[in-house]
Amino acid sequence: MSGNIEDKNFPIGVFDSGVGGLTVLRELNKALPHEHLIYFGDLGRSPYGTKSPATVRRYVRQITRHLLSRKVKLIVIACNTASAAAGDDVKALAAPVPVMEVVGHSARAAIEAVLPQGDEPVRIGVLATATTVASDLYKDRLLELSDHHLSAPPLIMQKACPLFVPLAEEGLWEGPITDLAAEMYLAKMREFDPHAVILGCTHYPLLRKAIEKALPPGTVLGNGAESLALAARDLLSEQGLLAESELPGRLEFIVSDSEDTFRRQAERFLDMPVDIVHHIDLDACEGREE
Repeated sequence: MSGNIEDKNFPIGVFDSGVGGLTVLRELNKALPHEHLIYFGDLGRSPYGTKSPATVRRYVRQITRHLLSRKVKLIVIACNTASAAAGDDVKALAAPVPVMEVVGHSARAAIEAVLPQGDEPVRIGVLATATTVASDLYKDRLLELSDHHLSAPPLIMQKACPLFVPLAEEGLWEGPITDLAAEMYLAKMREFDPHAVILGCTHYPLLRKAIEKALPPGTVLGNGAESLALAARDLLSEQGLLAESELPGRLEFIVSDSEDTFRRQAERFLDMPVDIVHHIDLDACEGREE
């Protein structure tokens, strides 16, 4: 992409299976307050973590094509399951529009959080959806980063937490039900006694309090949203694509279902009014992709 005035004013597209990507959107809005941000939440087909990789790829390709039709200058995959199943698809479809993912930033944040540990093996936990865990996306990235930052490969325990996304989508971010789910999923992780735990799904930071209570005291919880947002700002600056306006940027929300539910959750998390949430049925718009 060129850095002409038209490109600079193009929006940034962010997508997730539901409300979890708001954790990324919030950091992007902090780092890039003058940018027009389009957020697509696929609530009608959430959660992605229980779907087959082929199904997730179909969903993600549809969302990517829609964002490209809006002439975005950057796409942010704010869903780790989407990255695991279809990250390469998004990059291929979007080129030359740059694509950024949370995974690498979360892995790097975890590695940096546990430095230094002396001769003791570093123990890192990964909490994610079943699809992300099965892909070993985080494990591979952690081992790759450890070659440059650690004296020995870290010990890694991964755990799928399938109820966490529905709890987050229902707004049950804390309370007895969420505490019970966290205790059930994290019993073995607690025994593992990790130095750091990666919240490997963008929904999981919404359940942070329950997760912290279920882990050993002092465990570092990491997600890469802030790091990704700063990297996005650097990328746009390097390419001459930062918005030139000094006015506050616009936040635009699109969902595939449950507009009222999304509006309530977005207002609660972002602590701001969300006046308009657009609804789009991507299957109906472009025909069901085989």
